Amino acid sequence: MNLSRRHLLAAGLLGTVSLRLPAQAQSRGPTPAPLGALGLDATQFGLRPGAGEDQSQRLQAALREAARRSAPLLLPPGRYRVGRVALPEGARLIGVPDATRLVTADGGPILLARNLMQTSLSGFVLDGLDIPSAQRSGLIEADAVGAITVADLAFANAGSVGMTLNRCGGRISMSSFRKMRDSALFSLDSRGLEIERNTVEDCGNNGIQIWRSEAGDDRSIVRGNRLERIRADAGGDGPNGNGISLYRAGGVVIEGNQLRDCAMTFIRNNSGSGVQMLGNQGRRCGETALYSEFAFEGAIIANNLVEDCAQGANITNLDYGGRLAVFANNIIRNARRAVAPNGKEPIGGLGVHVEAEAAVTGNVIENASEVGISLGWSWGMRNLAATGNIVRQCGIGISVSLVPKERNALIASNVIAGARNGAVVGTEYGRPVTGDLTRAADARASGIRIENNAVSQQPAP
Repeated sequence: MNLSRRHLLAAGLLGTVSLRLPAQAQSRGPTPAPLGALGLDATQFGLRPGAGEDQSQRLQAALREAARRSAPLLLPPGRYRVGRVALPEGARLIGVPDATRLVTADGGPILLARNLMQTSLSGFVLDGLDIPSAQRSGLIEADAVGAITVADLAFANAGSVGMTLNRCGGRISMSSFRKMRDSALFSLDSRGLEIERNTVEDCGNNGIQIWRSEAGDDRSIVRGNRLERIRADAGGDGPNGNGISLYRAGGVVIEGNQLRDCAMTFIRNNSGSGVQMLGNQGRRCGETALYSEFAFEGAIIANNLVEDCAQGANITNLDYGGRLAVFANNIIRNARRAVAPNGKEPIGGLGVHVEAEAAVTGNVIENASEVGISLGWSWGMRNLAATGNIVRQCGIGISVSLVPKERNALIASNVIAGARNGAVVGTEYGRPVTGDLTRAADARASGIRIENNAVSQQPAP
């Protein structure tokens, strides 16, 4: 067949038309086609990377269509200004890590999840632009979601909280939270969350918070996270400045986390029963490193390494029902009396303090400026055992409260070296009232059994 110039021009014109038709058809809004097995391309719904206008409605429409077709929605690299976009049932939103960026349109939440069975989010940045927002307002807010899955997200510059979850289950993993005005993650009445392998840095008041409206079995797991530089901008003597904070949340496992530079506490459990703190490592905090306080029962604090704090651990508040604990196989170093942030008087200098139905065993405590192991306070002293510990280079090795009339405590088989003010000393309200009880018995210490301790005045290295 001979191809004339006319044929070529006609062919070119038809080719041009055939290439343009899909774009014209798209503008009339046909159902977008799936991109192979990957999902739907959000730009087919008119989303434009880098556009300055609010694109919330376009993202909302794209999510609905993708969920209707049980397909993931893919967000290409770029900046998208959106706000208060509601995730539909089964929504799966996927971006390109560090390249896809959702920026708050009005300073409020970027994504909302309400009354869903499941949803998943991965691979994009959420940026709050450091615009102050209401207390516990999150860049993502989820309420009554059976299983929310978050992976490889980056939360930045939140005006309050990175992510808030109310009555939610699911998993938050491998994500980063940086520069939160309040906290990284706040969970209320969890249905068994897993919070694993996240990075939390530079938060104004707290890192990860697991709270309940009423005391109950929370069942959350907080494992393998890294938390650094947690401040206490809102002040107070406990609610703020904590790396990981539990309130009334029972049955929580906190395991294998790395914590650095927390204004007050690495891990604080307030009134949560059956809580375990296992194998965590913390360096530099302004108050007590590991806390179990108020109405708790059944705390296990084991295999942790804590350095450079005002106090290593405090297991306290028998007056509110705080009792029943094991403190085992921990290393506590350099607990030195100091003024806590927002405080007025020096506090601490203790390796560990316990009050009721508590076993302190197999720990190594070194360089506690005041007391290595403190057993009881005032009348808050009941059924205590300190056995098999190594206590070295402390003021008093082990102190025991003599205030209650009836006491039951065992101090046995410990190695105590270099205790400047006595290996084992009876106290009243923290004030020494006996000599070293490993050297001579004292009638005032009736009910305290002291035996088989190895004591030496080992010089400092």
